[in-house]
Amino acid sequence: MAKVTQVRLTSINTPRHNSITCGHILVELLTDDEALTGIGEMSDLQHLPRYHLDVPDLEATLNEILVGLDALQITEMERRLEANFPQAGYIYDKSRAIKCGVDIAFWDLAAKQLGVRVCDLLGGAVRESVPIAYPIFRQQHEADVERNLAMVEQRLQEGFTFFRVYVGRRLDLDELFLRTARERFGDRITIKSLDFSNLLDAKAACAFAEKVADVGYELIESPAPHHDIRGLVQARDRLAVPISEHVYSFRWALDLVAADAVDVFNVSVIAIGGITPARRIFAIADAAGKACLVGTTQELSIGTAAAAHIAMAMPAVTFPSDPVGPLLYTRDVVTDPVRYTGGLLSVPQGPGLGMALDPHLVSVSAGPLTWASTSAAAVVDRQVAAT
Repeated sequence: MAKVTQVRLTSINTPRHNSITCGHILVELLTDDEALTGIGEMSDLQHLPRYHLDVPDLEATLNEILVGLDALQITEMERRLEANFPQAGYIYDKSRAIKCGVDIAFWDLAAKQLGVRVCDLLGGAVRESVPIAYPIFRQQHEADVERNLAMVEQRLQEGFTFFRVYVGRRLDLDELFLRTARERFGDRITIKSLDFSNLLDAKAACAFAEKVADVGYELIESPAPHHDIRGLVQARDRLAVPISEHVYSFRWALDLVAADAVDVFNVSVIAIGGITPARRIFAIADAAGKACLVGTTQELSIGTAAAAHIAMAMPAVTFPSDPVGPLLYTRDVVTDPVRYTGGLLSVPQGPGLGMALDPHLVSVSAGPLTWASTSAAAVVDRQVAAT
């Protein structure tokens, strides 16, 4: 059995099309079998809190706690990670990114050791693909409306029919976009969700959702401030469509179930800290009879591949999901990026995640993490409340 001999971290920066540059950290688990290396990704670190990790120090810490583990010691790996980087109860806390990158790399390594895909190690694929909802980012200025409409047209031509529309900053422009999109594209588009990102209180979010209900949408996401259980319950009681919320800790999942506050769990591998804890969230959802979708923080292909394996293996994933990061960036770091066919995401081929790093692309993207090219509006785009 291969043993981990070194944890290697590489910080990289990848620009989005016509937007910000996002920082990520690549994780490589080197082993005493030179043919076996696990790879993972700490994805899209350009979120609050507005600091970056000390990568050399983190690398030394991870080597201290992980070197010597067997490729299949996933339970012990999770125990050590949780002991050193506990859940902080916020969707973008840095501990979840650290754990996610390492956890993904261990699953990749374990599946490669056994010569199977990650989804097979998770119990086997229950579907061949999952429909993806393309994100339409928030209207901040009048020019954003036409730009976003043009993006819808482009993605329709590529086979995407589901769209996730971020709302909550400029409600007047949000309404203009929604009504114009419906008039222009008709039934060619399905608005999977209006995502409020915890920006409004439940009363304001519900009022807007009701005002544009005739446009048609399938879900309302995060229609109350961070950790506002009562607000979510109010929205669920008031609105006729299902309510979805991101699940970023075990306690939060149990609280949502206890209050019967939502219909759908938004389960992101990055937000919960990896594949291992994500399985627990899906188990809670199954026990509580909650539907699920696979969320995103806009990962590169490694993180997106991990999301794809989860989406294929978890029966509770019954709504269109969100991982679309590789389409947002100008470059990736793997030899064969994930592909979208007709708006569907499938599992990459090959053992493990089905991903391999491209040394040249890694070299081109490598560099210190920085906030220099990130606007304040892009960072502060989710309501943060005291808990």
